This record gives sequence, structure tokens and C-alpha cells, in this order.
Amino acid sequence: MNDGIVVHLHCQSKDTDFHEHVLAVGEHQEWSFKDNLFGTTLYWCTMDAINVHVSFEVYNVDIEENICNVQCNRNLKNDGAYFYHQFESKWEKRLAWYVPNITSV
Repeated sequence: MNDGIVVHLHCQSKDTDFHEHVLAVGEHQEWSFKDNLFGTTLYWCTMDAINVHVSFEVYNVDIEENICNVQCNRNLKNDGAYFYHQFESKWEKRLAWYVPNITSV
């Protein structure tokens, strides 16, 4: 996100709550887990940043097993959420939103 934008990020699964983290520019949140035995692992996040309030899947084993292993990277930008496709070495934009530059608010 642009300088000055603070992101409130709360990520969880049905069984695990990583609680809310307040992230300033350049900060990140990191957590780890293992897929469950049933192949139904699903994590989602709620994000608040100025004018945007959105909930989204951040990890769905059905999708991610074909995109990353060991480490799955995400990047939140002013125009949306990007997920790193490890096997193709590229970022994919999966979600779109618009968070204005703080100086234009």
C-alpha cells in the first residue's frame, strides 16, 4: 500500500484464529500451518484499509496445491491482492479493489 496507509488484517480458519494485525507500509504478517488430513484446509482474511472492507480466501488447499508448496506468498496493494504462483515464478492478481493514496483522501 502507499505510504501512510495502515491495514487491519484478521486471518483465520475454522479452527485457528491468527487475530488482528495492524500493518504499516513495509510490514508483513507471517504464519504457518499444515493442511488437514481431510484435504479441506481453508483460511480467509478480513481487511480494512481506509475505504475498503473486504473478506477473502487467502488459502484454499484445492487451489494452492497447484500454485505453491512450503511457502505461499501474498501481497496486498492499493489495487488488489496478488498471490505468488511459485511454479510459474509470477504474481497473479486475484482480487481487485481501490485504496486511494492517503494524500488524496
